[in-house]
Amino acid sequence: MSRENGKVYEIALFVTGGLLGATIALLFAPQSGKKTRRDIIHWGKMAKNKSEQLQMQVTHAIDNLVEGVSEKVEESLDRGLEWTEKTSRDFQEVLSNGKASIQREIERILQVRL
Repeated sequence: MSRENGKVYEIALFVTGGLLGATIALLFAPQSGKKTRRDIIHWGKMAKNKSEQLQMQVTHAIDNLVEGVSEKVEESLDRGLEWTEKTSRDFQEVLSNGKASIQREIERILQVRL
């Protein structure tokens, strides 16, 4: 996921640099003020669209990251639950075997005394 976030960051820097350069070029271009203002408005709208598009990409990347982390946590919890249940069953079996063994030993001792 960090590679995807790195790409989004690089794209954002590239777009920002391009828009900044275009704005500076428009400001220093030898043309009428009316045309320059119209061009600046056009570039502003394009910048807005690009930023909205970038925001959607970042949101999508974050959603994917959160979903991936959630899946990993859920899988880990499931594995932990399975391990706990198995260990609990094994422990119950050991206790039951120990109890049966103690009862047999008590019965053997009682038979020897009688």
